[in-house]
Amino acid sequence: MGFKEAEAFLDALGVDAMKLMRPSTARIEAMVEALDHPERAVPAIHITGTNGKSSTARIATSLLTATGLKVGTYTSPHLESVRERIALDGESVGEEDFGEVFDHLHKYLEFVQDDLGQQLTYFEVLTAMFYLWAADNVDAMVVEVGLGGRWDATNVIDAPVSVITNISLDHTSLMGSSREGIALEKAGIISANGVVVTAERTLDAFGVIAGEANARGATVSAIDRDFSATDNRVALGGRYLSVETSGTSYRGMFLPLHGSHQGVNAATAVDAVAHFLGARPLSDEVVRDGLAAVRAPGRIEVVRPPEAAAPVVLDVAHNPDGMSALISSLVEAFAFDHVRFVVGILADKDYRGMLSELARIPCSLTVTRPANVRSIPVTELAAAAGELGLEFAVVEDVAGAVDSVVSAVAASELVCVTGSHYVVGEARAHLGST
Repeated sequence: MGFKEAEAFLDALGVDAMKLMRPSTARIEAMVEALDHPERAVPAIHITGTNGKSSTARIATSLLTATGLKVGTYTSPHLESVRERIALDGESVGEEDFGEVFDHLHKYLEFVQDDLGQQLTYFEVLTAMFYLWAADNVDAMVVEVGLGGRWDATNVIDAPVSVITNISLDHTSLMGSSREGIALEKAGIISANGVVVTAERTLDAFGVIAGEANARGATVSAIDRDFSATDNRVALGGRYLSVETSGTSYRGMFLPLHGSHQGVNAATAVDAVAHFLGARPLSDEVVRDGLAAVRAPGRIEVVRPPEAAAPVVLDVAHNPDGMSALISSLVEAFAFDHVRFVVGILADKDYRGMLSELARIPCSLTVTRPANVRSIPVTELAAAAGELGLEFAVVEDVAGAVDSVVSAVAASELVCVTGSHYVVGEARAHLGST
């Protein structure tokens, strides 16, 4: 099969099928066993957390690449192409490579499914594909958890370094409605005798992480105690920051990402990479080059359509904490008197909490619905906006919503597309920002 056939096969499985199944790693364990355990071939940094996982993964990838290693990165979800989920040195794998690894896996897939009496999910098949591909192509892996941690399909690796970026309320129907319970699920990726790096600051959630680490004989590296982002301030096109780790300072670095939270993600990634390299030093030059080379599509990404009087910002914020960080970042990094938001959110999210964050600044909304079955209907999202006293319009399709806002924006304003990976992906493709 080629890429198109592989993509069609995956799409037929359903992107969100795993959320309807009992949590288990039995299927992925059977798959990697049939493939002779490719997940054991390459050491990894394993990353979970409520927000910042993908950005931290991209920063860690850039740092490791700057050391001269070949790095395979697994992230989700994708914005425009499923190939984005499997990357070599930060670049999506090509269609030919994607098709080839799928062909290899497919030879074993039917056997495994028949033996289990169950079908693997979309995410499980892709995870197995990544490990199979990485075993033959890279020196190091950076692996982002899909959902949670303990029962996630990625959690068949024994990573020497785990990362828990932060803990907040998201996917509560699957992981519970307490930070402590969510922290326990995410701490399930900590490897015995490994290192867990975390930027979680709340005492209750941190206590859970530390307790799980202690039970496994793992070392905890904590923000503000073992590492930190200092002098984390806005700069033209991103952040100016210094990073402190145990015994090492990296001063005057440039990170081409917006938002103070990205400075924290950068410090987390630097500390994780330092632990991953062990006795091999992480030089000032490598950190400087690695941070400067980071790209994070859909994370306060600025697009400038020629027909627009103002920039368009794309951001995948999809929970209240993410939306709060977005609003703070817009206020800090951009000059505007009004923001025109294009918003599309999934129905299982706290969309009222997300919309209430927008009310912190002068704004109006164009409510839309990306082409995902889990997207909240525009009527329901519009009703919530109205209840919050937000000015809104409704345009069903994302492309139409973007066009209507871009054509009307004034030079003193800003356009921001946000609410989910899916609305940003569609807007990004429509604007031709790849």
